[in-house]
Amino acid sequence: MKKLCMIVLAAIGVAATAEAQTVSFGPRVGVNFATLRAVDAENEYRKHFNEALEYTTGAQFGAVVNFEVSDILSVQPEILYSQRGYKANPAFYENSSNGSASVNSRMNFLEVPVLAKFSFGGESMKGFVTAGPSVSYFMNGKMKYTFDGREEEEDYEFNDYVGGTKANRLDIGANVGAGMAFAVGAGALNLDVRYGLGLSDISKYEGDRPSDKPKAVHRVFGASVAYLFRGK
Repeated sequence: MKKLCMIVLAAIGVAATAEAQTVSFGPRVGVNFATLRAVDAENEYRKHFNEALEYTTGAQFGAVVNFEVSDILSVQPEILYSQRGYKANPAFYENSSNGSASVNSRMNFLEVPVLAKFSFGGESMKGFVTAGPSVSYFMNGKMKYTFDGREEEEDYEFNDYVGGTKANRLDIGANVGAGMAFAVGAGALNLDVRYGLGLSDISKYEGDRPSDKPKAVHRVFGASVAYLFRGK
């Protein structure tokens, strides 16, 4: 958590020291469609893993600060509460001893993207594209299991290894997106769609990752709206 705070302060400091013409700020709220993807495993297992996991929905909300560097370029750090997760359908447990089973995972993150924003268009309406890195901290989460009609819940474990693994709290990722901004009142209404690619394995292992365990990473589609008030 201390590392995350340092990264946030550094990102805002770099943006703030740029020769910004205009600073705008405001709230953001939206929805996430999230799942996991296996990116480092044998082809057959990776295909089975990816086909068995489905998207789940979650919320996102937080604050945005935009530092305008030129007419087309701005730097936009954000701090967001972001819900991720996945659904595992019964196919995930084929050929296992778990019988008929499914899993619904909900993960709550504090996410800090720092985006380069390229805008084009007139004063009343602009299009934009965004791209940049993000750092996320896994605050808490739950997994809901359904076994043959019976439901059980458990929290994610961060402190102790269970079966040689525990949840990785830090996720380094990248975001790309696009949207439209409309002049409304004293600011601008921003409509944004975004794709987030997690680069960090969701799990930590005692020693090396076992050969039968894939590197699983986050994949998130997001849609949101933000209203940015113009500052100086």
